Amino acid sequence: MLYDDFARDANLNTSVWQMNGPVGSAFGPDDIGGGVAVIPLQPSFSSKGMEIAQANSSAVFGTIQSNKSFAPPFTATAVVEGTVSNGHTFGFALASTNASTGVTIYGNLNPTNCSHLGDCNDTAVCGIPANSAIPSDQCYYGIDAKIGQGGASWGNKVVLYGNPSVNVTYTLQISVSASGSAQFSVSQGGGLLGQGTAQVGTGPFYVIIEQAEGAPVAHPGPNQAYWFSVGLTSGTTAITTTSTQPGPAPAPAGIPWFVWLIIVAALGILFLIVLLWYRRRGFTVTVLETRRRSPIPEASVMAKGPEKLSGTTDKDGKVSFGKVDEGEYTVSVTALGYNPSTPVTVKVKKKTEYTEKLDRGERGPQMGGTTPPTPGRESVGPEAGNATPATGTAVPSGPQAGVSRTPEEGGAPAVAPSVTPPSEGEGSDEFEGWGGGRIGQIVKTFREKGAVSPETALTAEELGLSRLFVRIMKRRKGKAHVFVEINGRYYLNEKALREL
Repeated sequence: MLYDDFARDANLNTSVWQMNGPVGSAFGPDDIGGGVAVIPLQPSFSSKGMEIAQANSSAVFGTIQSNKSFAPPFTATAVVEGTVSNGHTFGFALASTNASTGVTIYGNLNPTNCSHLGDCNDTAVCGIPANSAIPSDQCYYGIDAKIGQGGASWGNKVVLYGNPSVNVTYTLQISVSASGSAQFSVSQGGGLLGQGTAQVGTGPFYVIIEQAEGAPVAHPGPNQAYWFSVGLTSGTTAITTTSTQPGPAPAPAGIPWFVWLIIVAALGILFLIVLLWYRRRGFTVTVLETRRRSPIPEASVMAKGPEKLSGTTDKDGKVSFGKVDEGEYTVSVTALGYNPSTPVTVKVKKKTEYTEKLDRGERGPQMGGTTPPTPGRESVGPEAGNATPATGTAVPSGPQAGVSRTPEEGGAPAVAPSVTPPSEGEGSDEFEGWGGGRIGQIVKTFREKGAVSPETALTAEELGLSRLFVRIMKRRKGKAHVFVEINGRYYLNEKALREL
């Protein structure tokens, strides 16, 4: 029925509004009181909305009135914010043709606008009346409503909200039913602050925007308010919480049907383009266990090609890299407890899916990446006492086990120790859940970092260990003896490793 988004206007829309029209001019004295002067409002427009700041002296008012009148049922809504207040910084009203009936909601946002304590709540801020005719307990502060019910003055006051403030956006709403019953409210930030009801008749009513100041308590003016929008829709609306922030303007009425058809068609085409674009994207790798074809989660996938890709499979054994550059990629897959895959070259196009199968690792490769002993060299490590030199003579166990002896000490040249995961029956349950190919690297890391005793234990982060290591340690708590955890720190038990 009426809508104006002032933030989009450059000037006052004279096809909708008129300045100080006949109804607005008759309404002002009824609202403010007799002996008031009409002032011309000079609204300015910006992205903040319509600014009104002309009421800055005693006993003045100015109005902006709708050109048309409206018969109930309808709901009128305004969104406004006062930034400077010494009087009626803003007023929003519905008034009948002779301004004798209707509702106005006005905001006086200055807590000093009272002559005594009254309902202002603070004796320190109550002013002294500039006009001796003002009662000593008079208070204008608050967002209130006045009702016009056929008399010369709109004197029936309804307090809506007693603690308003400047620089806060409020939504003012007046709803009139076909029987002439009005509901009116103020809300802010989606929360209802106050409401009231009254019988105002069936109109018809004009919409009025007002700024005014009567007899000031302490001193007159200035006042400044920003109006974001005013709208009027057919039908009544139950009072409820309402967002007070100015939002997107509703579509103006009267848009031709073919324009809507074009908009819908354009949105449909855009949706189709996006859908096709997503469908043609992606490189997905699925990792399965060879024998059972079951998915392997948390497998590490690396792909080298036009791009360097890396990721970890989900619970379905899949990892997706989204859109990637086309070309040939060398794919490698590793997973805890499984033999690593042989690197495979995959030609990746717009949408490519590749499946890799891994075998469970029963006896992993040598740990630490060391080579077997060569003739003339002696391997001394966790299996000391079992390993044999090239001559076939057993290496004695004892304090020297796990130490590479120099030729001067009567031993062969020193080499890096080699560690092989135990076979079935040799304590292999100690490494249950560990990948055989990873144990050696972990042992090597502990030795290089010096984490070989409770006193030199380090955190997983200091050791550069993965979250998988931490999870396995928690699962093996009380069973693992080679890798020992003490208060979140870990060390390698060389003695337990040798015994194992």
